[in-house]
Amino acid sequence: MDQQAVQQFRAEVMARKNLPTIPTVLAKILQLVDAETASGKELIAVVERDQALTGKLLRLANSAFFGQSRRVATIPRAVVLLGFSTVRNLALSVKVWETLGAGVARSRLEELWRHAVAVAMATKALATRLRAGDPEEAFTAGLLHDVGRLLIAMRFRDDYWRAVGGAGEVEAVDRLEAQHLGIDHTEVGGWILEAWNLPPAIVELVVQHHAPTPRPGLAGLLAIADRLIAWTDLASGALRPEAETLVASAGERGLTPTIWQDVVGRLRDDPTFGRFEG
Repeated sequence: MDQQAVQQFRAEVMARKNLPTIPTVLAKILQLVDAETASGKELIAVVERDQALTGKLLRLANSAFFGQSRRVATIPRAVVLLGFSTVRNLALSVKVWETLGAGVARSRLEELWRHAVAVAMATKALATRLRAGDPEEAFTAGLLHDVGRLLIAMRFRDDYWRAVGGAGEVEAVDRLEAQHLGIDHTEVGGWILEAWNLPPAIVELVVQHHAPTPRPGLAGLLAIADRLIAWTDLASGALRPEAETLVASAGERGLTPTIWQDVVGRLRDDPTFGRFEG
């Protein structure tokens, strides 16, 4: 796309034109994000009306990365144990993916979602371990960091997948997008999250996650986790040379090979990590 086409695309996204209709549940969750007086009872009522959302949310809530010793079996229990804002942000993230992923082939959506969950869990774990920011904000940004890919795929369809070579993130996806399509998913993701009035801090983390030099704080951790997840064999823990170099360069942040292998091991052993299904 030339610059005029990019600006037209941005205007469409910001005006929510040519996008899937926002489901009632997502619209209500977005209202709860804005409402200063929103209550757990309201959130529970919204989530429990959507069985698929309930299933996905409880699977995430039972992740070992949330540190619950007992199984979280109901949404009210999730709100009590994890807190209102965490459950709201989880519900929001899942519904955004469901809404924007409607036009993406199931196999590609599965791969993108699996990557997003891995990045979210890794960023949360690193934020906690290194005391580098709010772990729940890290988790939410991780889940949402690639939603721009869904929008671009919706717009360009097969041309998008030919340009980037598939749903994986081993190569520099943002550069391939910019080279072939004139736009990249970090910018597009920022547009839609801003249009939906998500917290500015989350929008900024999403926009910055492919910055050439990882920034301080959570922005840098998200960028590092995104790259390391793509460059690590989660089944064996083996690192590509690029990952080894990145871990070494991130030593000043407190990240060490031992810490990263611990994160990988927790991902590998977590029974809740995986598929995008109800």
